[in-house]
Amino acid sequence: MVLSAAVFLNASAAAQWSAGAYIGMLVDDNSFNNFLQIRDRVTELSLQAGYAWETETSNLELSYTGVGNSFAVTPSRTYFAHEAGVTYARLFGEEEATLLTAGGSFSLRDNRDEYTLYDHTQMFLHLNVRHYLSEHFMLKGGYSFRSSSFAELSDLDYGEHVLYLQGATTLPSRTSIILQADLDFKNYATANPDSTAGTSWGSGYGKGSRSESTPGVTQLIGTLKIGQGLAEGTGLSLLGQYQTSLRKESRYLTFLDGTLTDDEVFDDHYGYEGPLGSLMLTQLCPADIRLRISGSMQQRRYSDRPAFDLAGAMVAAQRIDDRTTFSVTLEKSFASLGMRLTVVYDHIINSSNDSFYDYRNNAFALRIVYAY
Repeated sequence: MVLSAAVFLNASAAAQWSAGAYIGMLVDDNSFNNFLQIRDRVTELSLQAGYAWETETSNLELSYTGVGNSFAVTPSRTYFAHEAGVTYARLFGEEEATLLTAGGSFSLRDNRDEYTLYDHTQMFLHLNVRHYLSEHFMLKGGYSFRSSSFAELSDLDYGEHVLYLQGATTLPSRTSIILQADLDFKNYATANPDSTAGTSWGSGYGKGSRSESTPGVTQLIGTLKIGQGLAEGTGLSLLGQYQTSLRKESRYLTFLDGTLTDDEVFDDHYGYEGPLGSLMLTQLCPADIRLRISGSMQQRRYSDRPAFDLAGAMVAAQRIDDRTTFSVTLEKSFASLGMRLTVVYDHIINSSNDSFYDYRNNAFALRIVYAY
């Protein structure tokens, strides 16, 4: 949900202030994504501001983003997030075929009540290089580092290193092909404690807990994306991806009322491996309206996580989810007002051998974006 103010930058100015905002409403019939099927309504608000200095070959920008999400049914889930960042970009070569971008940001998240376990600060650094070998072939590579520190769950503090290499080409048949490989490392800041030792974090969710985990995950991800122009204003894209864990060592925390895993806290890809396939149709319509229809199928084989029934009995040595999604997005731009209206419908079917995570989800979102 964090948006960069860079998208509002006026490229013709040597120095330029920019600002933007969006407000939205999300209606979700399963806000926790589990069998409990708890509904919620979320009011979303984001404010952005930035300042950029630009020359013919370089750009330096400072940005700030503030986000607030207010939950109507479960108000204790309401949170605020803030991010400040700097980004530098420079073109090289006589034909400006090489682009280097580098930057960093610092962010924090502030939650309420029992959800303060999500309170954290984060530092992010990145360096990317893009180079056109020819008019129709491009190479891109980069490195990023992320460090997260949790106020109440210090055992989940981690550092993340991501390396990627991408090749892209375009063909006369209006076809584009992108091939990418990612090597991702996630390492926890603390060594494995003795699983028999107890560690208390005080009040709230986490009191009387102990760590039973291992220190990191390494994943290799391969992605192939093919885009095809079908007609004027119509495009189709196909994506295939497979991620495999070279080191399957996720971190778990055991509490008096259950087990909390790192992928439940972070909602990232390090907790599982498996294939993903998706298809998206994009249609440009009259009156500056854009329609996107997409669907995906994914199998998530979770690392070191058994599956349980609702009574708590283990039913399988490994949790496996077959996840199907369907999404429709409609966007309408009002250029004279500097405004964009977006309507989104998402449907998720998560078929899992763990009964708690066997669920369906429907969500509707309406968002209005302003840029100044």
